[in-house]
Amino acid sequence: MKLLTTSFLFLSVGISGCVSNQAIYADYGDLACGQTTTVVEGHYWPTVVNFDFDTKSLDKAQQRELDKAAQLLIMNPTLNIAVIGSADYSGKTGYNDKLAKARAVVVARYLEQQGVSSHRIITLGTGSREPFIISNNKTENRVNRRTQLILLGADFNPVSMQYNSVASHSSAK
Repeated sequence: MKLLTTSFLFLSVGISGCVSNQAIYADYGDLACGQTTTVVEGHYWPTVVNFDFDTKSLDKAQQRELDKAAQLLIMNPTLNIAVIGSADYSGKTGYNDKLAKARAVVVARYLEQQGVSSHRIITLGTGSREPFIISNNKTENRVNRRTQLILLGADFNPVSMQYNSVASHSSAK
């Protein structure tokens, strides 16, 4: 009986074998974490420009933020940018789609006026389909009326931003 149990144990281990943990990971190629990641250090990058209700124009404060983005892009000619416009839930879907795209285009044109080549800028509009919050409050919905600025590498994949210290962030302003 002991021989039969031992034989059964070895047989079951032999049949099941050992599984490599590599078999459970997919190969994402260049998109895999830690591979071909562009890192930009020590510069301030404005990630969002918000808009007032039903507007697509930039005020002076927004222009100053975009000036910082333009400066970083000009200093790093291999970097690119995606400008993604959005709207809140007010209005019809078709109108929000046009408004969101118009916001992205306004930001892109401003960056071009500051010296960033148009071939380095991608514009998209998401309408009201990608809200940060869901609210009927006009004031709270300001976060949904925005353009997102996504810094891209030469391969048009998102770039990782790393700040050396708080001092380098404040001195970039």
